[in-house]
Amino acid sequence: MTTDLLKERGDSLEDAFFRNMDRELIEGLRAKKEREEQLDELAAASGIVHREVLGGLLDAGVHGEALVAVGLVPLIEVAWSDHAMDAGEREAILQAAREAGVTRGSTAAGLLFAWLERRPGVELLEAWKGYASALVAELDEADAAAVRDDIMGRAQKVAEAAGGFLGLGSVSREERRMLAELSAALGG
Repeated sequence: MTTDLLKERGDSLEDAFFRNMDRELIEGLRAKKEREEQLDELAAASGIVHREVLGGLLDAGVHGEALVAVGLVPLIEVAWSDHAMDAGEREAILQAAREAGVTRGSTAAGLLFAWLERRPGVELLEAWKGYASALVAELDEADAAAVRDDIMGRAQKVAEAAGGFLGLGSVSREERRMLAELSAALGG
């Protein structure tokens, strides 16, 4: 009887092990399918087909409906490049967001306000660089130049918004470095 009980418990343990393994496999497949759907949604919203770029955006927390906020990443990065968000920089970013169509209560607004309060992690900038590189690669030279000029013009305004003393030194060394980094990502 002891041998039968041991065998029965062993079989029960084995069944539980395989049920758990099956559940993990199913959950893994479900998560993979969900990620693929998110990648497809982001591809449709952005026009980008490079899965690695889209994956980087997803990993940085950017989903289809929040794509408009991605256009504000360069402004956020310039403002935080000297480790402090100045009131003038904040207002310049909010103005750019209004012009981009960011509305109160939207996912984009939620992301933006979080970024205004706390500097985003480096993965967001890296995801943006991948996005920007892929975007300009998809455009003809004239359109790519227009995108570069638009993004860099808005980023420059944020850099200049902090002021300086009598207009001198209004763009810090860190901000100039970030502007150069952004320009390089745009092929400039």
